[in-house]
Amino acid sequence: MPQTSLLSPDALEVAAALIDLDAVRIMKDQAFFYTSGWASPVYVDTRLLMSDVARRRTIVELAARRLAPIVAARGVNAIVGAESSGIALAAWIADRLELPMLYLRKRALGWGNDARLEGRLPAAPQVVFIDDATTDARSKIAAVQALRAGGATVQDCMVVLDYGIYPQAPERLAAHDLCLHGLTSWPALLSVLEQRPELTPQTRDMLAAFSRDPAAWSLAHGGAGA
Repeated sequence: MPQTSLLSPDALEVAAALIDLDAVRIMKDQAFFYTSGWASPVYVDTRLLMSDVARRRTIVELAARRLAPIVAARGVNAIVGAESSGIALAAWIADRLELPMLYLRKRALGWGNDARLEGRLPAAPQVVFIDDATTDARSKIAAVQALRAGGATVQDCMVVLDYGIYPQAPERLAAHDLCLHGLTSWPALLSVLEQRPELTPQTRDMLAAFSRDPAAWSLAHGGAGA
């Protein structure tokens, strides 16, 4: 479960930063399809943070502040980023927290339990997994399972964007003893978007329908369901 409100001041600050970067793209004629199979009226390109030094620094500081007590309490001794979306963010956070950094490949390169990992795990590894976004949490759980199979203890995952509206995600995370920390959420993004005058009534209605039932919206537009 997220550690702070989906509409916390920090979540709204990150949401505004993404919107100001034009990282939040809204469909015109055709839905966006995520790798998870969901169809969505929005696509959030968190990678644009890499090119904006000031906003990047703000995001990394927020992430480090959120993770610092977790690092202390759990004895975290490494940060692992997802290929490729989480590599840069993991590197910045690891540097800020003065921790070793590795990344997890999408597919194994070689043989053995560590064939997906680039970098060297410390002894008795207790790691935090970092990625850009999550919808239904399935891909984050799969990545964490791979890390656990390689001998790491993983109790926490951090993303820039946890949509926070997809069905069964909290239950899945709880079933796998995984705590998800999102820097912002879809409710926060929508809250900031609704204050922008360029949002048309038709777009507002579409985004509201998506927010009420993302699974039904996805199915109606050719994507996966719950």
